[in-house]
Amino acid sequence: MKALYLLYQYVIAFPVMLVVSIFCALGAIVCGTLLGSDKGWWAAKVWGWLFCRVFLLPVSVEGGEKLQKGQAYIFVGNHQSMFDIFLMLGFCPHTFRWMMKKELSRIPLIGYACKCCGFITIDRSSRTDIAHTMSQADEVLRHNHSLAMFAEGTRTLTGKLGPFKRGAFKLAIEQQLPIVPLSINGSYEVMPKGRYYVRRYPLRLVIHDPILPNGADAAEMDRLRTVTRNAIITALDSQYLD
Repeated sequence: MKALYLLYQYVIAFPVMLVVSIFCALGAIVCGTLLGSDKGWWAAKVWGWLFCRVFLLPVSVEGGEKLQKGQAYIFVGNHQSMFDIFLMLGFCPHTFRWMMKKELSRIPLIGYACKCCGFITIDRSSRTDIAHTMSQADEVLRHNHSLAMFAEGTRTLTGKLGPFKRGAFKLAIEQQLPIVPLSINGSYEVMPKGRYYVRRYPLRLVIHDPILPNGADAAEMDRLRTVTRNAIITALDSQYLD
């Protein structure tokens, strides 16, 4: 069965998704340019949904009813593999702008499509670029758009939850917007960093209760980071915990 699934990936799934990626990127560029980034985002959503479905991955989502339509949130999730992106894009029941690493913006066609969707890139090696990125993120949130980012800043190498960076919590305090913790399970087994084939394994996205800032000092930032991390931990499978 594993051999058949591997054959299916290379003969059908990867070629199909290459074509789908081109069409979705073109759709995002056209819609985003002519109709605005909100419309371009739907092409990205279709792309993420199809990636999970074409690779025949079981997907479950819990807690979507906790989100209010029209409310801006800062979504903060753990980062197990590139399939986190497809899972969140395709199955999170709320539109958002993505904060992503600058290297992804260099992918032909896909990078420009992300720009047309209103996604924000960050160069973590440059303090100047980080400051500019945070300014862009402030602007996105001020226009009542939600923002999504990975708390660890990079994919885990072991599947275990890593330390959280401060960016999301700084933005939440500055804009006085709720943080929504997201627990992602299964994508490490699907395709961890450094592996170039997919293992069929269930993906599970758990959406937690929004967490409101209560203050604007460094202590409140640390509180938000701790509470968010603890919420994510409550819904992680045991193999992802120390």
